[in-house]
Amino acid sequence: MVQTWSGATERAGAVPGRDRRAGLREQLEHDAATDGFGRRLTWNLFWLPLTSLAVLLASAVVFRPEYDKMLHEDWPVEWAQFAGCLFICVVALMSVRPALRGGRPLLAGLLLLSGLAWFFLAGEEISWAQRVFGFATPGGFEGNRQAEANLHNFDSGFDPEAVFRGLQVVIGLGMSALALYARLGRVRPDSSWRIAAPPLCTVPLFLTIVGYRFLGLFVPEGFGFYGRLQEWAEFCQYAGLTAALVCVYWAVQPQTEPVGGRARHALRPRARRDWRRLLPAAVVVLVITLVFALLTPFSGLIPGNAPGQGN
Repeated sequence: MVQTWSGATERAGAVPGRDRRAGLREQLEHDAATDGFGRRLTWNLFWLPLTSLAVLLASAVVFRPEYDKMLHEDWPVEWAQFAGCLFICVVALMSVRPALRGGRPLLAGLLLLSGLAWFFLAGEEISWAQRVFGFATPGGFEGNRQAEANLHNFDSGFDPEAVFRGLQVVIGLGMSALALYARLGRVRPDSSWRIAAPPLCTVPLFLTIVGYRFLGLFVPEGFGFYGRLQEWAEFCQYAGLTAALVCVYWAVQPQTEPVGGRARHALRPRARRDWRRLLPAAVVVLVITLVFALLTPFSGLIPGNAPGQGN
């Protein structure tokens, strides 16, 4: 016997909890499919915070020196953060023009500001390539705790790092709330709220930094093991933002449809995405990241040991 109402289906004798879990899985996969995400990618994104944390904790138990290195500056996790920030910047800027052509000036302005902000953050992540090219710290950076050419490590009464940590939490909570509101609520598919909302499968990625900052309130400041996990939490947030910006990029792409003999600019329908269009941007970001990472050991500089005014 099958009973249906409000678009839902319930089978007599079925286990409610199991049906509910199956329904959530299907909803998650369907939501991601509207943005061209396959089932495997969807669940990889959903479980990424937990699986990556498990790998890090296992390495901390078995290979503690390798764990410390992996989360240290100029090592894989930070370079992955840099690549994520740079790719977010590129995709955001690539989305500005189609957003304008689609009659969404506010969204285009936010994308432009977002692209510039993430370019700045990418530069800050690697101290504006100081340890890549080995240039001396410019004058005026005497208050930098690392004696490097970045702004987020200044210690002069105003703490930019504290502001940055607060923004991370705001972004994490804001993107999670936007995903739940626009993806689960009654929001039109062509609404700007729906376009800007990340897929539901990315919510764990955004909540990771929120959970990390909350638990950090109860962890002693000198507990370095927990402090190093900050790099992992930030990486998760950047991964979520990367997925979100890719979805925005696809959503604002124009589609030409014959309407009364004329072409109409509309949102691209739920169709298979040509991921090759993003391949050049991804390759450029990957090449820049690899080249910078390979040059860094030969610059003669290490974190906190930059020559110049800061020493």
